[in-house]
Amino acid sequence: MVKNSIRKTTQVGVLFLLFAGIISCEKDFTDIDSGVISNTKFSTGEVALDIEISTINLNSVVADNISTTNASNIGLPILKNNTPFPVDYWLGVYNNANAKKLEAGFASQIAFPSKKLITREVVADGDTIFNLDKVVLKLPYTAVSLGANKEGIVTYRLDSILGNKDALTNVEVYRNPTQLYALNPQDPSKSNSYASNFNYNETELLTKDTNFSFKPSPTDTIFEFFRIDRSEDVNSTELVKDTLKILNSSKKAIPFLAIPLDLNKMKTTFWDKFNDTEFSSPEEFQKYFKGIILKAKGNDGVLVPFNLINNREASIDFLYSKTILKNNVVDKVLKEDYTFSLAGIKNNIYNTNNIVPVPTNSFVVQGTAGLSAEVKVLGINLQTLRTENPTHPILEYVNKDIDNNNYLDLKELASIKDISNNEFGLLVNDADLTFFVNNTLSSTPNTLPQRLYVYQNKDNGKGGVTPTHLSDSYKETNSFNGKLVNNNKIPEKYTFKITDYISNLMDGTSKDFSPLVLKVYNSTDNPLVSGSLNKNVLQYNWNPRSVVLYDENSNNKAKLKISFTRKKN
Repeated sequence: MVKNSIRKTTQVGVLFLLFAGIISCEKDFTDIDSGVISNTKFSTGEVALDIEISTINLNSVVADNISTTNASNIGLPILKNNTPFPVDYWLGVYNNANAKKLEAGFASQIAFPSKKLITREVVADGDTIFNLDKVVLKLPYTAVSLGANKEGIVTYRLDSILGNKDALTNVEVYRNPTQLYALNPQDPSKSNSYASNFNYNETELLTKDTNFSFKPSPTDTIFEFFRIDRSEDVNSTELVKDTLKILNSSKKAIPFLAIPLDLNKMKTTFWDKFNDTEFSSPEEFQKYFKGIILKAKGNDGVLVPFNLINNREASIDFLYSKTILKNNVVDKVLKEDYTFSLAGIKNNIYNTNNIVPVPTNSFVVQGTAGLSAEVKVLGINLQTLRTENPTHPILEYVNKDIDNNNYLDLKELASIKDISNNEFGLLVNDADLTFFVNNTLSSTPNTLPQRLYVYQNKDNGKGGVTPTHLSDSYKETNSFNGKLVNNNKIPEKYTFKITDYISNLMDGTSKDFSPLVLKVYNSTDNPLVSGSLNKNVLQYNWNPRSVVLYDENSNNKAKLKISFTRKKN
């Protein structure tokens, strides 16, 4: 028995203490350091259980930030300075031949600026004339500084980019016509939520270039544009080049995506109304301008993550000039900007082709696309066991195969008891659930999910199921695992240690034999936060990665292996 997995039922506790007291002095344990019982009265063994895998294909996932903004309500970590739980917002196209094609974007509300801009001022001896030069949506890339190069210029690496980095990715920006609500409009006592395939019915395109496309680069630290040069003449039409940058706390320019918006539309929609009722208060502004929508489209491209939470640099910038006149002559020209940060309610948007690839003897799990898998434990295949190991001790219990299907399923294994002592016939020491990567189709480790997650869809007694964390995920956190294992830089497998879950079924602590579910891990899949336990699995997912795994019909088939202790005859 593994020491940190000792059953805490009264029967087992008494059995273990009595057993330890009888034999410890005789030192009959052959493997006491690993916690496995093996002596003259008890024997150990291991056996593989067959599993059956079927694909779960959802049309959408929950991908908004409404509940995560108040993280404590759903058991998420409270970060420093009470900042909301981080959510990745993806933009772009990911066409993976072994997963659903993904076109990703997001919707976001716009913050009302704390300082009002008066677009015409009168000074003592003349006028200040405002001219709108450019409107740009800017989104900082997720970048890591590599330090300064030989020329003293700071260089960067862009993280987590998926897809074809050589392809241009088409993006459109729309005005959002749909009011977003944090509370459910039908029941304001409950939080609202938006699915990743929510239809916004957007119609008003705000992008200047209807065919705008981008290719992310770590050198995209400067956006160049042209202003009208009014330094000599307020009526001038001459153009002069200018630049837009995002500076970090060290005053160094960082990489970002700049999307020019239609100047005339933004002037009519925003600039000309700054002094009107629509911009008189945050409430009036939210009713008037409900936010923006970014959508990617095309057959190929890249998928890029953006951090939009508490990031003031993710914003719509109105770049304008102030021409100050004295005695009707240009005195000076000031270049300024007026910023509307992306804030409030946000929702990831995922458009998928809903075609599930079915590689031979394999299956696919993919986060944002809603591809997961149901895992049903069939049990010990008696026919296979007879062929491979005809003397295996489990074969003594063939009479427990009540349904005569040549399997000892978990219920039948749980029925193996020592009748004379009313205790276990089998005591589970270890249980490993392993899924092997089809590394012919999923060959690049850094593009695969670095972790998968397994949970149970428990029967809720109302004709439905409740997604529930396995007890191992919070009782044996360090060993539960599910992380990708590589062998010589080749992806190999994902393994979960589910000893507590299997033991609970075998000893009768749990009687819910509902199937398990395998999914791509999302950062919300954490049952233990700040000492509190949330047993329900949150149905969020903003992880777009996918992996092809071998199913139960492959040579590298997925399997559940248990090691056990049993009383000798």
